[in-house]
Amino acid sequence: QYARIFPSRPDLTKKIALYRELGNAYTYLGFNLKHKPFDDIRVRQAINYAVDKQELIDGVLLGLGEPVSSPYKPGTRWSNPELHPYPYDPKKALELLKQAGFEDHDGDGTLDRDGKPLAFEILTNQNKQREMSAVLIQRRLKEIGIDVKIRVLEWASFLGRFIKPGDFDVVVLGWSLSLDPDQFSIWHSSQQAPGQFNFIGYSNPKVDRLLEQGRLELNPEKRMKIYHEFAQILLQDSPLVYLYAGYGLPAIHKRVKGIDNPAPPAGIGHNSYEWYIPQPLRRSEISAQ
Repeated sequence: QYARIFPSRPDLTKKIALYRELGNAYTYLGFNLKHKPFDDIRVRQAINYAVDKQELIDGVLLGLGEPVSSPYKPGTRWSNPELHPYPYDPKKALELLKQAGFEDHDGDGTLDRDGKPLAFEILTNQNKQREMSAVLIQRRLKEIGIDVKIRVLEWASFLGRFIKPGDFDVVVLGWSLSLDPDQFSIWHSSQQAPGQFNFIGYSNPKVDRLLEQGRLELNPEKRMKIYHEFAQILLQDSPLVYLYAGYGLPAIHKRVKGIDNPAPPAGIGHNSYEWYIPQPLRRSEISAQ
């Protein structure tokens, strides 16, 4: 509606102002690190290079989003400005897969190792953006010889039958972000029991230490450095592929003034107490009792 309907309706554009702000969530492709071949960092990084993030933003979000390279909102102090997403580079992906022992030995168009094809299933829940993302990822991975199937599930069975018991290869899901940067419950190796958030099975002693330090550090500058280092290791390890962060897209009547545009990282509502309607545009309404 934001991208297609509003621009074609002069009656709406005359009255309604459109804003955009980066939402507090990101979508990702997550690997089950306890399943082969995802225990191999070269395979994970190869898939990261093989996914065209800009294609997803343009195709799924109609351009209304941004690539991300850390589990923090871009533009905030916790987001490490030195980090950049893995570029789309299928050649590099194939090089890494070759190093990991995957080649098309039998000429059938699918990479294999020790006679086993590189094939897996992407699970996601009934969410149109995630389903479309999975289809575009499937197409890009097929181009380099990875055979991917997609299964879309209702949320309760998705969690109960697959996520809790760890019975999956790859998922397309999203994480919402809190204002505090602590991500102990998602990434610490102690948080892998059924029902806990580290269901992909990520374990890195250095990350564990940083997450523990981050919880104890009160100095904002020192704390920021801890989480910048944490995000750097996470990007290198590639336990997931960051796909995109979508924009929040508020539409507000033009009578309302005092809204910052473009929106700061905190979103347009950060100064909502300063919003106002100028006197000539106010409408007094009296309802009959």
